[in-house]
Amino acid sequence: MEYKSEEELFNSLRGAFNVKLRMINEEYNYIKMVDIWNYLKINKWIKTKNLSISEMVNDIIDVDINKVDLFLKEHIKKEERFIIE
Repeated sequence: MEYKSEEELFNSLRGAFNVKLRMINEEYNYIKMVDIWNYLKINKWIKTKNLSISEMVNDIIDVDINKVDLFLKEHIKKEERFIIE
């Protein structure tokens, strides 16, 4: 199946993201779908050719959430922060 945009592909994977988020919710309730997507996109999927939807679903379910957590924290360290008014 062909996807017209990255957003369309992301949206088609929401079911897998929801499963993973339910699996990690108690300990990592601050991790969002987009965090898992960005981690896998940058660290795994970019290196893969002819990636299938089933492989992507498998990657989402099997991703090491500790690595996603570290990835997210490294990203947050680089962000500018502001006083909340």
